[in-house]
Amino acid sequence: MKKFNVKDRVFLDEAINSFLRESKRFEEESELLGKRPIITYEYWKMMAKDVQDKLEAFSTQKANRQSKMYNEEIKQYE
Repeated sequence: MKKFNVKDRVFLDEAINSFLRESKRFEEESELLGKRPIITYEYWKMMAKDVQDKLEAFSTQKANRQSKMYNEEIKQYE
């Protein structure tokens, strides 16, 4: 089975982070409207962490190092 390379991981990490940003924005908008989303942002964060853990098992070591650096950089801006 072919493992994810650096380019694959960058794409997958960005997709996960984009989804999490949108889910957070949706939850904040829902709170402003006095509504509660069916699935909370905290749940999506937990699921994204699970997906990222599984991606690590199917990625090259170089891709995992790059992903870790990318995610640390992204967290600085949150």
